[in-house]
Amino acid sequence: MSEVKDMSYAFKSVDELTFTDDFMFGTIMKNPEICKGVIERLLHIKVGKIEYPSLQKTIAPFYESKGIRLDVYAADDERTFDIEMQTSMPPALAKRTRYYQSLMDVDNLLAGHGYDELKESYVMFICLTDPFKQGLSVYTFHNVCSENNALFLDDKSYKVFYNASAYNREANTELHAFLEYLCKKRATSNFPKNIDELVETVKLNEHFRSTYMSLNIREYDLRRAGREEGEAIGLEKGLHQGAYQNKLETAAVMKNRGYDPDEICSITGITKDILQTL
Repeated sequence: MSEVKDMSYAFKSVDELTFTDDFMFGTIMKNPEICKGVIERLLHIKVGKIEYPSLQKTIAPFYESKGIRLDVYAADDERTFDIEMQTSMPPALAKRTRYYQSLMDVDNLLAGHGYDELKESYVMFICLTDPFKQGLSVYTFHNVCSENNALFLDDKSYKVFYNASAYNREANTELHAFLEYLCKKRATSNFPKNIDELVETVKLNEHFRSTYMSLNIREYDLRRAGREEGEAIGLEKGLHQGAYQNKLETAAVMKNRGYDPDEICSITGITKDILQTL
C-alpha cells in the first residue's frame, strides 16, 4: 500500500523512472504475465490465471480512512497476493503487514466466503535495503507454536520480505537475477530483460507520460498549499486533505479525457461510486 509520501524532493522525470518507482511499478505489474512471473519467482510456486480484485471498492470505508492504497493486489484461484515495493524503510513495517493482511481477509469475507474458504494469502515487501539487518535475501514469517516449533497454526497466511541488496546470497537463479535487477538495474536473464524493455516502452507512451506528469504537478501544488495551510492548522492535516482532494481532481480530469473507469480507480485510488459522482 502506498501511503502519502514527503514531496520535498524534486520529481523524477518520466525518462528517469525505473521499475522500482511507485508509478512505474504499479503500471508494469498491471500486465498479468509480468505480475505472474514476479510472484512465481518470489515464492517459487506456479500461479494460475492472475486476477485483480477490487479491494479498494469493497473496503472503501476503511480504505479512505487510512489514506492508503495497495501497490499490487492480485489473486489466482487459490491465493491472494499483496506486493509492495519499498525503496526506503517505512516505520512499523511488521505491523503494516499485519494490517494489510487483515484487509485482504476482509475483502475475501465481503466477497461472500466463509472462514473456511479464506484463500491462502501472501503479503510481500520487496525492499531495496535490508529490512532486518541480518544479511538474508529473503525473510519468511508464518505462525508457529512457541512451545513446539514443529507445530504450525496453518492459517494459510504468510509475510515475506525481500532484500534486493543481498541478491548475491540468493541461491535460486531466477530470484537472484530478479533481485539483482532491482538493486543494480542490471538485467542478466530473460525475465528482467522483458521487464526492462516494457519499462522503456511505457516511457514512450503519451497516455502514461501525461498521466504521470499531471499527477506530479497536482500533487506538488496541493502539497505546497498543504504546507502553507499547515502553518495555521497543522502541516500533517493539510497534507492529508490535499492528498484526498488531489485524488478527486485527478480523477475528474482523467474522466473528462475519456480514461477507462477501472484505470482511473487503480491510479487514483478512489472508488467507482465516488468516480460516478464527479
